[in-house]
Order: sequence, then C-alpha cells, then structure tokens
Amino acid sequence: MYPIILEQLSPEVALWIPDAPAVKPVFEKLKLQEPNLPFPFWAKIWASSRAMVAFLQEEPNWIENKHVLEIGAGIGFPSFSIAHKANSIIISDYDREPISLANKNIAHLNITNVVATVLDWNHMPEHINADTILLSDTNYEPAAHNNLALLIDKFINEGSTIILATPNRLSSNPFIEKLSAYIHKTKKIRVAGEETEIAIFILKNKSSSSLLT
Repeated sequence: MYPIILEQLSPEVALWIPDAPAVKPVFEKLKLQEPNLPFPFWAKIWASSRAMVAFLQEEPNWIENKHVLEIGAGIGFPSFSIAHKANSIIISDYDREPISLANKNIAHLNITNVVATVLDWNHMPEHINADTILLSDTNYEPAAHNNLALLIDKFINEGSTIILATPNRLSSNPFIEKLSAYIHKTKKIRVAGEETEIAIFILKNKSSSSLLT
C-alpha cells in the first residue's frame, strides 16, 4: 500500500521500510476512500525501537539462544537486529500490512528462525509464549493501558521476561507505576538525533506479585 525503500538501519541490518516522505500523502489519498482508515504509525521506526536495538546490543544475554516474541512490532527492527543471536523470533502486530512487510524482509534477509504473524494483544492466543518479550512504545495510548497491563501480568507469571522501551510520557506514569512490582532493572538510552530519552524496563516475576491483585 505504501511505497517502500531498502534502508541500511545499522551496520548489520538493511530492511525494506516505508518511504517516509510518501507515507502521509498516500495516507491522505487512501483516507478519501476509507474515512475510518487509521494513520499507519507502524510505518516509522520510532526512537523506542532504536533504543531497544541499542540496549540488546549492549546486553544480548536477554535474547541470546532465547525464544523471543515482539508484540506491536510494526516494522520489527529490534527483532531483525537480533535474529542472528536468538533461538527463534515471532514478529507480531495487529495490522496485516506491517506483517506482510516483515515477511518480505524475512525473505530478503534469508533467515529461517523468524516468523511474522498477525496478533492482537487484546485477544492473545493461549498457546503463544516466549522466554523474552519485546515491547517498544506499545504504551503510547492510555486507553490500551489496562489490557496491556493484563497481558504483561499473564506473560510474567508464566515465566517470561519482558523488555519495555518507552519515552517519558506524563500519561504513561500510572501505567509504569503499576508495573513497579515487576521492575528488575531500568536503563536510560538517548538515541542519536532524538530529543527524547528512552527508558528501558526489564520486567520479571520477582515474587508472587500480580497486577491483578
């Protein structure tokens, strides 16, 4: 739907991504035909995704030889950046278009341990699990905080480690505070060319804590 270009995102990874200057004009034309069409926020590699990549380069132990799930992945830059280190990776998003693009990049990179699939965290299949779950700026919409917190609670109490990358938004403070019982480690990362500092939270089950109680 949106024009794509091949871009070298890091020394190791070149991906097909939407051509940034073309996204808005194409969207505006499409919206004339589909007034309820949501803006494709997935089509940009946000600072949180870049910070996630930087963090995993510094601390690969969280994903090395692990089964990894990226939720709300969009383009999936973090997943592609660790494909050579993880045991297996599931790239997921609720929108079919970024998943189609992810499959194109899987073929482009000729990697066999990564799959891309449509998943909605509001209706996560019970059989989906992972050692490590990546969330890059999935908490930008306050209306989604409750369901996202329930999902985090579910995965952590099943034994998963969750890595959340998020900018410091006032609207997200109550959500982050709700996660406090699970916070194992916090790290701040500043991405080149970005004004906003990104916080990385490592979330683990440190006790019998639950966000449901």
